[in-house]
Amino acid sequence: MTDMTANELIKKLNNIGTCMFTTVDQNHRIVSRPMGVTEIDDQHKFWFFTPLNSDKVEDIIGEGEVNLGFVDDHSWVSIAGSAQVIADLERKKELWDLGPKAYFEGGPEDPNAVLIEVTPETAQYWEGPGKAAALVKMAKASFSSETPNMGDQGRVEL
Repeated sequence: MTDMTANELIKKLNNIGTCMFTTVDQNHRIVSRPMGVTEIDDQHKFWFFTPLNSDKVEDIIGEGEVNLGFVDDHSWVSIAGSAQVIADLERKKELWDLGPKAYFEGGPEDPNAVLIEVTPETAQYWEGPGKAAALVKMAKASFSSETPNMGDQGRVEL
């Protein structure tokens, strides 16, 4: 197993860009929805724009425990952390780009446009060989006594 550094993991996540953002709602149900990451900053905090009147904002107020799930062809990453809602106008201006522009007509000053800041605690990752290679490995292993090597996995402290 090869250990991945925090910076290597962040680079991979920047290339994926969209995650499943998971919260626990007021009825203690787990709720996930796709969200585009606006930025991952130098402290590895994840930033998202969202409407102030969205359900996820209500889910975050309180304990704010969240999970971010990222997937691409060969990688799976699960980030556990805590979230808070940020309404700072200067930070919204810094992060303003095409994504939020499509959702908020009033620009960064739109009172319904807020940020979610996720402070990650840990990340788990799995790296696989891809579908075709995985099928070949499983088929080969089914004719032998070997367990197929299906990739790498690990944990990263963020």
